Amino acid sequence: MSELLDRMESSYYPAFRNMFQDVLAALEEAKDINIYLKPLERLFEGLESAEFGEIKSQIALLMHTVCLLWANSKYYNTPARVIVLIQEICNLLIQQARSYLNPEDILKGETEESLSKVQGTLDVLQHFRETYEEMKGNLGQYQKNGQELKAWDFSPAMVFTALDNFSRRVQNIENLLVTALDMMKLEKIEFGGIRGKMLSQQVLCMYEEFLEKYRIFTEKSYDCLDTTNQEFEADVFEFMSKMEDMDRRLGSVFCQAFDDASGLEHAFKVSTS
Repeated sequence: MSELLDRMESSYYPAFRNMFQDVLAALEEAKDINIYLKPLERLFEGLESAEFGEIKSQIALLMHTVCLLWANSKYYNTPARVIVLIQEICNLLIQQARSYLNPEDILKGETEESLSKVQGTLDVLQHFRETYEEMKGNLGQYQKNGQELKAWDFSPAMVFTALDNFSRRVQNIENLLVTALDMMKLEKIEFGGIRGKMLSQQVLCMYEEFLEKYRIFTEKSYDCLDTTNQEFEADVFEFMSKMEDMDRRLGSVFCQAFDDASGLEHAFKVSTS
């Protein structure tokens, strides 16, 4: 077709030639991108099918492959494209973390088990951030033939906003669970001495007050992992404020218990209640 239009000196020939060249260039770009994205596709599939606890060991290889793509692809080594790629990795980690934590159960199940899962999740997310920073700082090791490799000089906020927001929400849940575990210990505290019974009753009342305040998180049906859910944030803020006040009241009770202690041994028993 091109030769025919050329021989006929058709006015359509320049436009056809330009279009044909654009198609060839696009084909070359597609082949290049496919070559370097293919290994990432397999790694993404591995992350999607892995248990969340196994993801941490796969992150270094994933980011190493991203660096190889950046260093070798002629068409994918632009900030715009690598930003989108890392954003997709962040979104996948968030998706996997949500499935692992299960927002419907994380505040309704066994507190110690939930806390363990939350802390494991934060460990994986932090490891990803640390691996990114390490790879970013060592991009020079991927350069070849002495050719200087462009740095990842874009703002982390362009990549990690969603992941950072999610991590902060998980940290809030961690703080909530840690506080709940501490307050659950109040049920077993007993004091001796002249005012022991009265002080023990005060602590028991505080324990029951804690249960009442904490019940809101087990009864509400909102998604506590949804970073746009401000109702959960408000409930956590109010709960933690109440617990701070309760801490001060507990401090007063323990001071009275120490004052009543008949000796060093009795005081030690109070401090390890």
